[in-house]
Amino acid sequence: MSKYGIVGDGRVARHVAHYFDLSGLPYATWSRREERATSSPADTSLASCDVVLVLISDAAIEQFIEAHESLRDRTLIHFSGSLVTALARGMHPLSTFAIDLYDLDTYQAIPFVCDEGDPSFIDVFPELPNSHYTIASELKPLYHSMAVLAGNFTTALWNKLFDTFEERLQLPKEVATPYLRQIASNLEHAPTTAQTGPLARRDRQTIRANLDALGTDPYRDVYAAFVRAVAPELLEGSS
Repeated sequence: MSKYGIVGDGRVARHVAHYFDLSGLPYATWSRREERATSSPADTSLASCDVVLVLISDAAIEQFIEAHESLRDRTLIHFSGSLVTALARGMHPLSTFAIDLYDLDTYQAIPFVCDEGDPSFIDVFPELPNSHYTIASELKPLYHSMAVLAGNFTTALWNKLFDTFEERLQLPKEVATPYLRQIASNLEHAPTTAQTGPLARRDRQTIRANLDALGTDPYRDVYAAFVRAVAPELLEGSS
């Protein structure tokens, strides 16, 4: 008998299954792809599960739960950082999940930010040592917007740097690795003083030169937007 059931076969579902494997926790799985291959509906595959983790796209979560009434008497959990629904409790792992799977220490270090109310993280995952916190439902959109700004958008910026280094500057992208690591270290250990460069120096001339160098690149607007958000006075007189 499996206490946990995992719905989905995407990246998050694969990471959770791997975490459970490393932790020695039995689980059952179900996905649309698996159903097509085995002709086993969700109700059958997850029949023995007390807790069902609905790890599919945000837009599909409520639809899936409403379509499977037999699961409504289970503890239903979703991992969305933004969705609030009365049909399932939200427990968001504050991490990013790459294609490659992680080791046990990495999974155990991931904090979970949970919806207020019952069941608690301890109630659902008594075997897992992850730190966990709760926030009010009305604050989830703000919480998630911050996670996207800091995580998803910085990833886009770093990929832009890697591509530009390799394609236009003929520099190997690895040359930026020490820079990336030092930024992360500074943010971790001294976040209030981690900002450097023309923004920290209030160097209007360099900022203008940077904007000119970007020309018609769409990231020129991104650069200007960051300056406008942090120090709008440095854009005065810039076009």
